[in-house]
Amino acid sequence: MKRLSGTDALFLSLETPAWHQHVGGLTILETGADGLDFDAFCKRVDQRLDFAPKFKWKLKSVPLHLDVPVWVDDRDFDVRRHVRRIAIPSPGGPKETADVAGTLLSMQLDRRWPLWELWVMEGVAHGRTALLMKYHHCLLDGVAGASLATALMDIEPDATEPLAEPPSDVSAGSDPSDLRLMANAGLSLAGRPVSTVRYLGGALRMGASLAGAMRRPLNRAVFRAPKTRFNERIGPRRALAFASVAIDDLRALRSAHDVKVNDVMLALYAGALRDYLANLGELPDAPLVCAVPISTRAEGDTTADNQITSAFVGLATDVDDPVERLRQIAASTRSAKDMAKALGAHEIQSIGEVAAPLLISMVIRSVYQAGLISRAPLRINTLLSNVPGPPIPLYVNGAQVTGIYPSSVILEGMGINATVFTYADRADFGVHVDPDLVPDPWAVTRGLPQALAELMTASKLGEPTKVRDPFEA
Repeated sequence: MKRLSGTDALFLSLETPAWHQHVGGLTILETGADGLDFDAFCKRVDQRLDFAPKFKWKLKSVPLHLDVPVWVDDRDFDVRRHVRRIAIPSPGGPKETADVAGTLLSMQLDRRWPLWELWVMEGVAHGRTALLMKYHHCLLDGVAGASLATALMDIEPDATEPLAEPPSDVSAGSDPSDLRLMANAGLSLAGRPVSTVRYLGGALRMGASLAGAMRRPLNRAVFRAPKTRFNERIGPRRALAFASVAIDDLRALRSAHDVKVNDVMLALYAGALRDYLANLGELPDAPLVCAVPISTRAEGDTTADNQITSAFVGLATDVDDPVERLRQIAASTRSAKDMAKALGAHEIQSIGEVAAPLLISMVIRSVYQAGLISRAPLRINTLLSNVPGPPIPLYVNGAQVTGIYPSSVILEGMGINATVFTYADRADFGVHVDPDLVPDPWAVTRGLPQALAELMTASKLGEPTKVRDPFEA
């Protein structure tokens, strides 16, 4: 058996019926008129999971939830319990596909089995097929999730072997008895007072560093985020919308303004959110604040657990000029990364390692039921992740991948989340929302190419590069 890390266990403890903790993405395949052979696809997935063995592991909880759960091998693993098919209603365009994806993303994963699903979505326009991947965040983070694509996808249409290397650790181990789990929990409980003291000491040192970092004006500003329609209690429903831009345009803007590509992505998202709120007459005077996950994974680390921290960036949505907005975002990003680096110098255990899952779950559910998170004076308005993908075309069962639109966890009190996946010549934005808070996420995604065009024009870089729409003929 393998014990979950504190961070991975925390994603389990955070989950409520409305606060789902699964991530995933929508992949569009150019399968042609014959579509995707479902039986052959199931067989291929089953074979390729030998290169991603964690997808054959399931959870076993410690009695009374006194300690973090463990991974064990699913001895009854059946790929068809996880790979399923569903039809897209006519005409099978982006909205119809996204509507079905939103319905599937609204449902929690069954904890009795390995925590993932792969839906084959048939009937997409012009002979396309879509795949919707869902996996629990406790299983792996976004960077590790991209590695699963390495196992399932190929760089040639007729490839017989995956890109992935055979893993060195393929088994989680046998199913332990409750007695053994309780014995291990007893040892963990015995050491918990020491862990708690260390945790509190690290938290105090981190708090002192945070207080020092807060003396910088840019850092103080990100803790004064305004409240928007996004920042209310979330419900269980989810919706997905998406858009794409050319990576070459992002790189041209990077070079023109001496910023990072991630700064440009944030600027596009900022412009889209600014226009969305302005059109509703709800644009706040203060700038929105965005959380930006940062991978802490060491180079060459191929483990599939979560290794992330976050920086908090001001989106300068109060600035009208798109170039000045980009510059302010870049400055805020640099300051946020410096603060994250300073805080990261104080190693601190995850609270999931210190407190029992039962206690964390009770606290989280009490806080959620009272609506305290959405009413907190300190808030983050939204989140944007950037997951790098391969710069070359990929194939699944011989069909070319023409778009990959990711989705990530919506947090309580933050009903909109954007993720960018860079693939081949494109950057695909997936915007995942609670539709009760953001009824029309397409109004946000339409703003992304518009924000790019405004920034390109203001930068005297001409018109944006046309990106192929995977739903068009």
